[in-house]
Amino acid sequence: MGSCYSQVPYIFPDGGIYDGEIKDGLPDGKGKIIWENGNQFEGFFEKGKKVKKGTFKWSDSSHYEGEFLNENFHGYGEYRWYNGNIYKGNWVNGKMEGKGIFNYDGKVYDGEFKNDKKDGIGELLWPNGQIYIGNWKNGRQHGEGKLIETNGQVIEGIWVKGKKQ
Repeated sequence: MGSCYSQVPYIFPDGGIYDGEIKDGLPDGKGKIIWENGNQFEGFFEKGKKVKKGTFKWSDSSHYEGEFLNENFHGYGEYRWYNGNIYKGNWVNGKMEGKGIFNYDGKVYDGEFKNDKKDGIGELLWPNGQIYIGNWKNGRQHGEGKLIETNGQVIEGIWVKGKKQ
């Protein structure tokens, strides 16, 4: 059986209604899913799963545009939350992982992530101009780092779980 464009929408087990290319009875190629709650995905499918590139929009106006693999954000992508927070960077199995820039609550973090948390080398800029440059672990300053206060004072040293030692 080859590819064809569906005249009758395909309905996913979760109730999502798909309109797009079908191969061997499953979404395969370019298409769009719309759910009853207003969420929607438009992009590419392979054997019924979101792959390659696409855009997922939630009814609260949050959206993700980027790469997918086996239903997850995977590769490079940009996620914009309804509250204005933005992450641009790498994803692995649906989690922020690798290099990225996260703008949240007026702060900007540019660095490495692991399992959705700041982890590795990174720089955090607070709205008041204070900057931390250094190591992070599990979302907190941890290891060697440098804090530059708004008055220009530089504090260098070792941090453990977010606290200067």
